Amino acid sequence: MNFDKFLHLKSKLKEIELIGSKAHSLLAPPGRFEEIKDYFRSSSNPKKASVLIHIYPDLQKEARFVLIKRNRYEGIHSGQISLPGGKFQTLDSTDWNTAIREASEEVGLTKDMVVKIREITKVYIPPSNFIVSPFLSYSNEKPFFKPQKDEVDQIIETSLKTLLNPNSLIKRKISTSYIKDVLVPGYFLEGVFVWGATAMILSEFRELFKKVSLK
Repeated sequence: MNFDKFLHLKSKLKEIELIGSKAHSLLAPPGRFEEIKDYFRSSSNPKKASVLIHIYPDLQKEARFVLIKRNRYEGIHSGQISLPGGKFQTLDSTDWNTAIREASEEVGLTKDMVVKIREITKVYIPPSNFIVSPFLSYSNEKPFFKPQKDEVDQIIETSLKTLLNPNSLIKRKISTSYIKDVLVPGYFLEGVFVWGATAMILSEFRELFKKVSLK
């Protein structure tokens, strides 16, 4: 998709009503919604995090957004594909500030080039007890990405056109520290399989963007 078309549609994207769980359910791993219901019925105190879906033009003026592959480590999300972002810290006055700070640290996005569009629906991640605030943003120029070596194994510049393609939606068997050989829905993007909370967040963005494109 041409970046100029994205710019033309971003004001509609800012105003459209969120669809939250309806879109999340399309990409939720098996049993995830029962776990989310348990969270809302309980008095658990989740950790806060924020992530960015950041749209920008590549050198051919096509709209892209950035994903990262996390390094291997002793933790639940080791080696997974995610959006840039991370955990809330006391120095962050807002969830948006968390998203900007973490994206700056992880991939080198600078605050002065990022324009906020809006926050979309929060997603709860049961295995790690995080509640994640996703934000949409854009920049008018291609960022100079610089991965944080301690946390980021790979930066994946992802075509918005590919995300919107129905053929990007697939299912694949996954094994992690908390699930074993389970068939889960996800997106196949730029040679990587994106599933779990990241896919759920992208699902709402995808569905919202499809709606504003038709108006």
